[in-house]
Amino acid sequence: MNFSQRKSNFSMFAIAFCLVALAIAALPSLTNSIARAAGAGLDVEVPFEIKALKTPGLVAPYFVQDNHGTMVVSDQAGGVYSVTFGGKATALADKTKIKNPAGVAIGPAGFGSYEGSVFVLAATGGIKGACEVERIDKSGAVTTFAKLPDAAATECRDLEFGAAGSPFAGKLYAVTSGNASIYAIDASGKATAFGAYNKPVPFELTTISFPPSSDSKAAGMMLIGMRAKGGFAAKVGRIGMIGADGKLKDDVYLVGFIRPSGFAWSPSTFGSYSDELMIADTGKFASENDNERDGTVYRVEKDIARGFASGLMDPTDMKFIGSKAVICDPAEKGKGQGAIVIISSML
Repeated sequence: MNFSQRKSNFSMFAIAFCLVALAIAALPSLTNSIARAAGAGLDVEVPFEIKALKTPGLVAPYFVQDNHGTMVVSDQAGGVYSVTFGGKATALADKTKIKNPAGVAIGPAGFGSYEGSVFVLAATGGIKGACEVERIDKSGAVTTFAKLPDAAATECRDLEFGAAGSPFAGKLYAVTSGNASIYAIDASGKATAFGAYNKPVPFELTTISFPPSSDSKAAGMMLIGMRAKGGFAAKVGRIGMIGADGKLKDDVYLVGFIRPSGFAWSPSTFGSYSDELMIADTGKFASENDNERDGTVYRVEKDIARGFASGLMDPTDMKFIGSKAVICDPAEKGKGQGAIVIISSML
C-alpha cells in the first residue's frame, strides 16, 4: 500500500470516527427530547422515561397509594379514585360523601376487620377545616372512622399505616399541617396525639414514610417531610426523623430542599437506580411562582441528593407502584389542572 492510499484510508477512518462520536454525544440529548415531548415539559435522566398520564375525570391528583398494583388517588377537586396505568379512573365514592380529600391509605391485614378498605384523611367544613378519617368499604359506602382530638388539626396532609415489623406497625398515622402534628389511630378508630412539631419554630408538614430495615441511619424511625413555616431561605426543607415515642430527633435525615413532599425507596426493578431513596420536592408553589416548573425529583446516593427528574409544577406525593414511580402533581397542566406523572425505566 503506497503513501497516498494510506493517507486516504486514514482520512476515511477519521471521518467515520467523528461521525460515531457525534452520534454517541447526541444520543442523550435525543432521548431527553423524546422524554420531554412525552411529558409536556417534563424531563428525566436517561435511560428512564417520564410522562403525564391521561386520566379523564380526575382533575388535580393530590395523594396516591398502592392498592395491589393499582393506584388509589385523592383529587383536590373532591374525588377518590382507583386508577389503572392505562389511565382509567373509577370513582370509589360519591364526591358529596367525602369533601376535600387528602392522604389515602389501604387497610392492611390485621387492622381489625378493615383489610382492603380505603381510608381517607379529609377536611370538613372547607379545605382548611378540621380533619377526620373517612373509610370507604368495598361497596363504596362511606363512614367516619376517626375524629382527630384537636380542633386545630387542619390542613390535612398524609395518611399512612405504620410499616410491618416496625415499632409503628398496627397503627394508622394522620399528618396535619395546620398545627404541625401527627396522630396515631388504632383499629377501633381511637385517635390520639402522637407528636407536635411546632418548636422551636412551627413546621409545615408534608408526608411521612418508613425506611427499610437495612437503613442504619434511620432504623426504627418514622421519616417526615417538613419545612419551617415562614422560612424565606430557599433550602430549609428537610426530612426529619421521629422515634417511636413521637419525639423529633435533633439530627436530620437529609436537608437542603425547598418543600420535600413525597419520598420512597425504589424497587429492585427500577433500572440502574434500584433500592435508592427518591424524593419529590414541590419547590415553590406554581401560583406564587409565575407557574415556573421548579418541581424536582432527587435520588439519594451516598447521602447526597442528586437531580433525577425536573420540570414538574407542584408535586405533592410520590410512591412506587410495581416498577414505576408515581407522582401526583395537581398543577401539572396549569392552575387546578393536574396530572399523575409516571417515571419508569426503559431497560
